[in-house]
Parts: sequence; C-alpha cells; structure tokens
Amino acid sequence: MLQAMLCDQSVMLENTVASEIGKFNLLQEQRVHTYRLFEEGHKIYLCSSPNYDFPTFRQLVHDVTQEFKRISEDIIAVEKSLRASGNTAVADIMLAIQECEKKKLELTAHLQLARQMVAECNEGELEKMKEKEIRAELGQVVEEINDHLTELRYEIYNGE
Repeated sequence: MLQAMLCDQSVMLENTVASEIGKFNLLQEQRVHTYRLFEEGHKIYLCSSPNYDFPTFRQLVHDVTQEFKRISEDIIAVEKSLRASGNTAVADIMLAIQECEKKKLELTAHLQLARQMVAECNEGELEKMKEKEIRAELGQVVEEINDHLTELRYEIYNGE
C-alpha cells in the first residue's frame, strides 16, 4: 500500500515537472514571437524616416514591454515551482536563461537605436562600427541562450 502511494506521488511529481517544462517552452515561443513583432515594428518605424511615426512606435514599445514582463513573471513562477519540487538543476538553467534574455532585450534596444543612427548618418563609420559591435554582442547572448536551452534538454532527458 505504502509502495503504491509513493509510486503515485512520484508519477504526480513527474507530471508536474513535465507540465512546468511545457509551460516554459510555450513561454519561450511567445517570447520569440514578441521579438519578431518588435523587430518588424522597428523596421516599419525606420521606414517612416525622416518624419518618424514615434507615437505608434512608442505604443509598440509599451505593448512589447508589457508582454515581456508577463512572460518573465510567468517563467519565474515556473522556475520557483520547479525549485520547490526539488528540481533545482532545471530551475537554475531557467534562471540563467532569464538573465540572458534580459541582456538580449537590452542589446536589442541598443541595436535599434544604433540602426536609427546609421540610417540618419549617411557616411557614419562610427555608427556602423557600433551597430556591428552590438550585433556581435547580441549574437553571443543568443548563442548563450541556445547553449542553456540545450543544457535544459539534456537535464530533462537525464532526469527522466
């Protein structure tokens, strides 16, 4: 009887972990989609030069910021749930991904400003170098996120 109860608890815990990881994956997909909207909106904004449609872009930035905040809060809840259920390795990886995503968002905003500067300065070599530098930094952060996601997959696979 006790063995059956322990087995049932173990299965429930595994289902909870699988559910939380599923939530995390869905939230990451939502984050990718939000980045796409942000990038597309910025391209449209740059195309409105020289009379930039700043009010529309400001609203986009507000909406995207709110969405990123919601996603981040939901991922923090998943991370805390996993940590509470004893899955600290998985939770730690998710926390590391969160930190990288924060850097990525900051760099994305800097890159957008750099792109605008390049667009406004026809022969601005300094601006082009800055954009290239930020783009390289952003690439490194994306690579770090992908490494953490791979690490997360391995941790999940080994935990099964």
